[in-house]
Amino acid sequence: MSWGVWSHPGFSAVLALVEERAGLVAPSCPAAAEEAISRAMARAGLDDFDAYRARLAEDPAALDDLLIELTVGETYFFRTPEHFEHLRRVVLPELRERLGPEYTVRLWSAACASGEEPYSLAVLLQTEGWGEHMAVYATDVSRGALARARQATYGEWSLRGPWADRMRPYLRIEGRRYVLSPDVQQRVRFSYLNLALDTWPSPDSGIWKLDVIFCRNVLIYFNRATIEAVARRLHDALAEGGYLFTGPSDPPLGDLAPLESILTEWGVIYRRPPHGATASATHAHGPGPARPDEAPPGVPGARTPFGPMSREPASGAASGAPRVPGEPYSSAASGAHQVPGARAAPGTGSEPLTEAGVASGRSASATVPPPSRSAARAPDAESLATARRALARGDWREAARRLGALDEDPAIAMEAVRALANLDAHAAVEACTEAAARHPLVAGLRYLESLLLLGQGRLDAAERSARQALYLEPSLVVAWLVLGRVLRRRGDTAGALKAWREAESLCAVLPPDAPVPLADGERARGLADVAHGERTRLEAALAAGEEKT
Repeated sequence: MSWGVWSHPGFSAVLALVEERAGLVAPSCPAAAEEAISRAMARAGLDDFDAYRARLAEDPAALDDLLIELTVGETYFFRTPEHFEHLRRVVLPELRERLGPEYTVRLWSAACASGEEPYSLAVLLQTEGWGEHMAVYATDVSRGALARARQATYGEWSLRGPWADRMRPYLRIEGRRYVLSPDVQQRVRFSYLNLALDTWPSPDSGIWKLDVIFCRNVLIYFNRATIEAVARRLHDALAEGGYLFTGPSDPPLGDLAPLESILTEWGVIYRRPPHGATASATHAHGPGPARPDEAPPGVPGARTPFGPMSREPASGAASGAPRVPGEPYSSAASGAHQVPGARAAPGTGSEPLTEAGVASGRSASATVPPPSRSAARAPDAESLATARRALARGDWREAARRLGALDEDPAIAMEAVRALANLDAHAAVEACTEAAARHPLVAGLRYLESLLLLGQGRLDAAERSARQALYLEPSLVVAWLVLGRVLRRRGDTAGALKAWREAESLCAVLPPDAPVPLADGERARGLADVAHGERTRLEAALAAGEEKT
C-alpha cells in the first residue's frame, strides 16, 4: 500500500493537526518531518498515531514539544546586524525626538527562542542611553526555549556573529559557558505566546502599543491564512508610528495590513502610520547591503524547516544564449554587449540595447514585465517627441513625466524608463531611481536600476540596487546575473561565482523551455547557459592567474 510521500498515513494526520492548531505549513522534507515526529512521539512515550494526535489535542506542552522539532531555533547575538544598526541609527533617534527623552520605549521580540535576540535589544538600548526608559518583552511557543532564555547562559556558538564583541562586555565566563549580566537579564520580560492563536495583542501581556517589534524568520513556517492573521495582529500590536522588523526570508506584509513599507539598502521594514497618516511605501537610507556570504544559496537568508534548499546542478550549454552586461555579444561586428531581453522602445529607431550604449549615454534598457494587472504599453510617438524636447532643454523630470516614468502604476513606470533609456541614459537612471522610490517593493524597477547603473560604471550603486531586487524577489535570475557581473568588476570574484552559481541553480529547477521572469521571454535553458559560461570563464581566468580571488 502506498501513502504518497509518507511511510505511514499517521504522519500526515499529525501534520494536519499541527497546521490546524498552529498554522504551520507541511515541511518540505517528508523524511526529516517523519524523524521529527518520531522523536517527539518517543518523548511522549507513545507509538500509536491516534493516541499521539489525542495527546496533542489535549496537552499544550506536547504540541509545543512537536513544534520545536518541526522548526529551526537558529539564533545568535545581534543576528542580522543591519537590523540593529538601523534601529540604532534611524529608529531610536526618531522615537526619542518624537516622544521625548523621558519616554519609555517598548520593544517585543516575537519567537525569541533561547533569548539572544531580546538580550541583544536590551544591550543596544542600554548602550544608546535609554537606561531605565525601556521595556523589552520576549515571547516564544517553546516553554523549553523560554526556560533556557531565563537561565541566560550561552556557549561560543551564540557569539559567532559579526557583532559578537558588542555582547562580550555583558558576559561572564564560567567554565565553557558565558553567563549574562543580571543587569541585562532584568531588562527582558519573558512569557509564553503562540503567534498563530488569536490571544494577542492584549494589555495584560504587555504585547500592545509597542514601538518596535522584531518578528524575524518565523512567518516562513505559517500557511497563508495564518500569515494574514498574524500580519493584522502585528499591526494592531504596534503603537502609532511603531516599527516592525521581519526576517529576510519572511513573506512581504505590505498588502496584508495597513503598514507603511520602508525600503532600506538591505531590505524592507514596516511601520504603522502615525495618527492621521495613511500607509504608503517609502525609501530610507540605512546601513549598507549584506555581505554575499550572509545568505545561503537560493533565497538570501532563507531556510526551510529542515535546512537550506538544495538543487540539482544546471545542465550543459545551449547555443544562441543571450548575454549579460559586459559579455561579448554574438555579433562580432557590433562591438557591444547585450543584456537578457534588451530591446529598443517602439518608435525610437534604436538598435538592440547594450551595456556599451548605456556607458556612452546612447541607450539602455532591460525588459521587465508589468507586475500589475494593467496592460502597460510603451509610450507613443507623440510622448516620445515631447520627451525629446524636454531633454533638449535639460529637463529630465518633465521628460520622465511625459513618458509616464513617474506614474502611480509601476508597470507603466518601467515601460517609460525603458523608453527614456533609449533617449538619454543618465535621465533614465534618475527617473528609474525616483520610480523605484515611489514603488519600493517592485523588484523589476530595482533590477532595471541596477542594469542602468552598471552601464554607467556606478558599481557601488548597481550592487545595492541588485541586492534590493533580490531581497524583494530572491529567485530573480536576471538580478543574480547582473549582480555577478557587478561583483566581478569590483574584484569580488568569490561573490561573482556565487551569484552565477545561484542563477544557474535557479534555472535548473525550471523546465528548460520555461520563460524566465523579467527576461523578455528568454528560456531557462538559455540563461542557465549564460550563467554557466560566466562562471566557467571566470574559473578558467582564476586558474590561469589572470584574475585573483
